[in-house]
Amino acid sequence: SLSRRALLRRLAAGASGMALLPIMSRLTRAAGAMNPRFVFIVEGNCFEPKTVLAPAVLTAINAASSNKVQTTDRWWYSSYGHSTPIVVPSTQFSMTTALPAISTMGLDSQTAVLFGLSSRICGGGHSAMHGALSSTRSLAGLPGGPTIDAALAAVPQVRQSVPYDAVRLGVSYNLGSRLNYGTCAYGPRQPAPLIVDPNAAYSTLFGLVGSAADVVSFNQRGNLLDFARQDVSASLSAFGGNSVERAKLESYLAALEAVTQRQTRLQSIKSQLMAVAPVSPATNPLYAHNKTLDNDPLSRFSAQLELATAALKGDLTRVVVVGSGTGSDFDMQYPTAQPTQNKGVTRHNLHHGSAADATYLATIHDVTRQQLTAIASMANALKNTPDPAGGTLLDSTVIVYVSDNGEQHHSTASEFPVVLIGGSALGLRTGGRTIVYPGVDTGGTGHRQLSNLWNTLGYLAGAAPYMLGKTRIDFDLFGAEGPGRVAPGPLSELTA
Repeated sequence: SLSRRALLRRLAAGASGMALLPIMSRLTRAAGAMNPRFVFIVEGNCFEPKTVLAPAVLTAINAASSNKVQTTDRWWYSSYGHSTPIVVPSTQFSMTTALPAISTMGLDSQTAVLFGLSSRICGGGHSAMHGALSSTRSLAGLPGGPTIDAALAAVPQVRQSVPYDAVRLGVSYNLGSRLNYGTCAYGPRQPAPLIVDPNAAYSTLFGLVGSAADVVSFNQRGNLLDFARQDVSASLSAFGGNSVERAKLESYLAALEAVTQRQTRLQSIKSQLMAVAPVSPATNPLYAHNKTLDNDPLSRFSAQLELATAALKGDLTRVVVVGSGTGSDFDMQYPTAQPTQNKGVTRHNLHHGSAADATYLATIHDVTRQQLTAIASMANALKNTPDPAGGTLLDSTVIVYVSDNGEQHHSTASEFPVVLIGGSALGLRTGGRTIVYPGVDTGGTGHRQLSNLWNTLGYLAGAAPYMLGKTRIDFDLFGAEGPGRVAPGPLSELTA
């Protein structure tokens, strides 16, 4: 199998591979037993570590450091004093700022929090753009490599025969935007868009079973595809030009045929889609029906999560990205979260004023709490949905909540706090634990990077090295850290 080949290639690397044998044999068996699914929920312009820090974890961090973290600190990557991971076996999520819903919904045992992972290669700042999910530098808004969603979506065991390789959704401050090109990428200089208009996202994913107008639009797309394929085929049959131009036409025809196959596949699962489709935008309160909702990114975020959940339940895809204000779209207002005294203040100014104004800071943290509450609802819905392969959809789905720039507004990408939910059937070990990796400036060879997490997901997917376009994907070396890579390989603390 693919998973077994992946294992054998790792073992061929030598003694380091032998050390991983007990871990990887379990991982490959687990990945082969289910249909791996991955969800990346990316918060633009940071989510602060403080929001997911439990009191017992703070105590454990301070026990290993002479530079104590204070309860008022919002981030602390330079304060770590340990050289090996700290594992707190049972996190009191109910005592954190942003994770009480994890306990309320009974998700404690399927959740883990990670601290200490860095990704300085991506640059930080207001946003690392594509860099957070690719562990590369995004220069002039152009990605330096494929993002983890694209890399996983092309793994055969993940891709299989689902209609979409990945579903990418988002939320923008700009209500006139339809797409966000600053978050995901198929490869170097090849951005992959997020659909940031929930109405357009609904039409794209569930138009076949939506309103009469949606169905007409779906059928029209099919007719246009048929016409385009016939036109290109006729052009090829009469083409007398050079081989380069012919290759372009052949590539265009192949793309048209792929989309046509997707339309056919969607038609074949119409009844399946009808069973899981969310409430139509025409009547769904999460969509824009008045000015308050129209300008509320938290409602649009919930709408996109609802669509993402339905896409997984309907087996439209096995890989999902939901971005909230990612890339250059982060400067949002939150009318339903902001008190009267700071209404109208944008996210950028909330951060800049947060040291002096407690209401600004409370709004920033409450946004994270509301997002993680919506994510917990998504996880709960997957937990209550049987997987045809056995267990529940949450068992075979890894949900990752991470920021697109690091631990603070003007980040140096020195720490990316992460919340993980689900994935037990794939071999992911969460167990209600918090794992604190040694810091980027203090941890030496014990430090780990965000790319190690992406590598871990590659192992959970049972992936062997392969070519994605012109880019070779080897999850052990995912990203562009080169000499800056502290250690290749997965995070062993997360493997069952």
